[in-house]
Amino acid sequence: MAAPAPQAIPVCSAPWSLTGEGWILPLFTPFSKEPIPLPSGAYAPLERGSKADLSERYHGGFGVVLVVRYESSNVGPYDELMIIPGLFSHPGKDGGGGEPSYALAITRIYVSTVASVANGRREWGIPKHRAVFDFQISSSGRTTLSVSHPSSPSTPFFRIAFRPSRLTPLSIPIRTSWLSTRLARVCMAGYEPALVQPPLPAAEEGDDQGTGQRADALVASEQPYRVEPSAAGWARAVVVEAFPEEEEGEGKDGSSGRDWSGFGDGEGFPHFEVYGARLNLHVQGLEMGFPVPSVVEG
Repeated sequence: MAAPAPQAIPVCSAPWSLTGEGWILPLFTPFSKEPIPLPSGAYAPLERGSKADLSERYHGGFGVVLVVRYESSNVGPYDELMIIPGLFSHPGKDGGGGEPSYALAITRIYVSTVASVANGRREWGIPKHRAVFDFQISSSGRTTLSVSHPSSPSTPFFRIAFRPSRLTPLSIPIRTSWLSTRLARVCMAGYEPALVQPPLPAAEEGDDQGTGQRADALVASEQPYRVEPSAAGWARAVVVEAFPEEEEGEGKDGSSGRDWSGFGDGEGFPHFEVYGARLNLHVQGLEMGFPVPSVVEG
């Protein structure tokens, strides 16, 4: 008896409004006018070597790893893990030898639903793939997260732990509109807080990418898009740690012997070092907006 056909993926056009909670992990690599190497695992095999791959244009600077649990969105609740390594160069407006511009880009991102995968790729050129998320919260308030491919849910490629910090006993308001202030622009050396996402390739029919992906969710985006998301919420400091030692153990998840100090395994997600173990944020009451993107000319 043939397996039933998978349910069609709904199309949910921009703009999107989302709510939930998230964890913000700042990254920093010294900026270089000459391109520098990206960490291993910064791109999925589908995007690696395609027009989506900006490896030859990476220049460092401030970046971020985000973990988000969306309670509501245009495609329903879902979890998310992404990395924005820093700044990537783009040709000057004249297309010739003028000074390049620099912008942020998401290079690796996982979400927990196929609806988020397909629509994120189509609407904004965000290179989403699906993964299995396992959140655990202890009685002490520590949150642990393991992320795995659908084809191997017991073997995570990313693991991390968050615990409350005493640095901010009370929550403080944050919002991305602060990034548009004069002071913020000076600190960012004039670079805009926007994402510029290059075109994405589509998976071939039936190709699960070796990780259990649903091929019809891995759709293409035909043009480079620029989008400036908005976000607001209430933030408190959290301490970021390697996965607790008591969670280790051969046979528990098949990961014995791996180096988890860099959180990712270097293949499914890159190794990275946070800017400061205590300089990370847990944002509650998160409200995000993803507007209709603009097409990048040239």
